[in-house]
Amino acid sequence: MISKILKAAALVMIFLLAPASAGFAEKPLSMVVTIPDFGWAAQKIGGEYVQVRSLLDGSEDPHFLDATPKFISWVADADIVCFGGLDLEVGWLPKVLAKSGNAKVQQGGKGYCEMGKEIEVLERPTGPVDRSLGDVHPFGNPHFWLSPKRLAQGSKRIAMVLADERPDLAETFFKNYEALQKELDQILKENKDRLDRLIPDKNKPLFVEYHGEFTYFAADYGLNEYSKIEEKPGVPPSAGRLAKVALDSRSHGIRFALAATFDPRHLLKRFEELSGVPVLIVPAAIQTKGPITTYPQLQKYLVDQIESVLKSPAAGK
Repeated sequence: MISKILKAAALVMIFLLAPASAGFAEKPLSMVVTIPDFGWAAQKIGGEYVQVRSLLDGSEDPHFLDATPKFISWVADADIVCFGGLDLEVGWLPKVLAKSGNAKVQQGGKGYCEMGKEIEVLERPTGPVDRSLGDVHPFGNPHFWLSPKRLAQGSKRIAMVLADERPDLAETFFKNYEALQKELDQILKENKDRLDRLIPDKNKPLFVEYHGEFTYFAADYGLNEYSKIEEKPGVPPSAGRLAKVALDSRSHGIRFALAATFDPRHLLKRFEELSGVPVLIVPAAIQTKGPITTYPQLQKYLVDQIESVLKSPAAGK
């Protein structure tokens, strides 16, 4: 009897001490991202080895959120936190990180994943920056993820952080990253071919945007931006500013305006009334609550909306 008990105890000890390499799967890495688009990329790279949750559902303005208990709880349990950076989430994410008490995801930790460090930045200010200029980002425009090129660049940071967390899977993560790059290249090519056929003169101003959510998207697709409706970033335009941009847009033959679903509708409606230019109010990110739940769907939807305007007669004709 004693012999049987000892054998059973030995088997239990072997089971408890056996390494993961002996056939016991490791728990997936817990990843928290700020924007659903980052989550889509992270899942592509991490595959079965990650569990990804997005703090935002895609309908919010990522500049203006609160450090909610849910955010803090998710980050407290995370192995990795991936975010855009370039001061996109500066108003709330540092508070979430600090309150989480999770040393791994603080700046300098292994799980701190700032994607904006990898991208070619647009609209970086060249002179002094202060609050009189509005919500100007000193590191440049942070709304890079709607550009397939920049999302690929930023996703390199995801692969690097994952490989650092799990060196045994580094080759897998970088292979998945290469596959993601190819997929994003194909998404851009297919959609750009559609728009190129409708834009004979790439030098002619084509559109205006409300804030700056679509600047990188426009750069990828060769859409010539005339102006922004905001005079100062993050500051609602005055009646005079709104009228000036509207009249200038009409006189320059601007074909459409782009605005995110969270931009102020009453100002967009007034711009449309004054200018006669159609305003496309569209998602600025994947919508986790539907109906646009993947990055290819989002890119196609944006191009569909622009294509429909470009195929219609121009305002005033």
